[in-house]
Amino acid sequence: MFKNMKIGTRLGMGFGLVLILLGIVAFIGITRMAGLSESIDKVVGDRWPKTVMANDIIDLVNEQARVIRNIVILEDQGEIGKERERIDDARKKIADLVEKLDASIKSEDGKKHMQSLKEARAQYLVDSDKVIALALEQNKAEAAKMIFGALRNSQRSYFTAVNDLVKFQGKQMDEAGADAAAAYEAARNLMLILAVAAVALGVGIAFWITFSITRPLNDAVNVANALAAGDLTARIDVTSKDETGQLLQAMQNMVGKLSGIIGEVRGAADALSSASEEVSATAQSMSQATSEQAASVEETSASVEQMSASI
Repeated sequence: MFKNMKIGTRLGMGFGLVLILLGIVAFIGITRMAGLSESIDKVVGDRWPKTVMANDIIDLVNEQARVIRNIVILEDQGEIGKERERIDDARKKIADLVEKLDASIKSEDGKKHMQSLKEARAQYLVDSDKVIALALEQNKAEAAKMIFGALRNSQRSYFTAVNDLVKFQGKQMDEAGADAAAAYEAARNLMLILAVAAVALGVGIAFWITFSITRPLNDAVNVANALAAGDLTARIDVTSKDETGQLLQAMQNMVGKLSGIIGEVRGAADALSSASEEVSATAQSMSQATSEQAASVEETSASVEQMSASI
């Protein structure tokens, strides 16, 4: 089938296969890079912001702890009012952060950590409100005792819940990084394999096309050289119907016609040679007859002379 294929078709098919492989390599590279981009987006746009928000909650809780301590220590009602405003502002910020975290966390484990955080926060708010109420009632000793007792415990639980969420997000970032590294390695290996296959296929196709063109052309050159040397017995094997096969077929027809023409010329030459031999034989016969007639004339002449002498 391939022997009868046109040279242009072979070239087009060969280059087409190479281009298809290159397209596959490019497609895989693009899709794999898209996967890497998605993994990076998960880290940068999802996991890392959640970690930042959780750490912001820890900073705000620490700020509340300092403000509650100040409320317990301070005596001036104006200063206490300012500290109360700082607490309200910190609580509002924490509420916004918790709301954002709660809306962005989708996994079951993440929701469990979020639930623990909300429960610890609720308990911390209850205990901190009690301390503030005791401080405002001028029950400083009881407020201080609660700071180092129940409030410390609820704050510790609060921090633990937030840190657990941070660790969970950190673990997810590590997993996303590992997935990205694995995806990169798999894409690299696959692209290397496809690139080697494309190179091997390209070399194979180039060798096949070159050989399928040069071999018949070399045969045609050898036949032409033989004809130039006068050898009309050169054998031409036509094994394809492509352009080179058509060239060899034309040369084979030419050799056949030349052989026929030379055979006809040789037959005519043989006939001419035979005719020449017949003409030569006739000439010899005529020469012999002439010689015999000359001898007869000589004899006649001698007889005439004798008769003349006798007379």
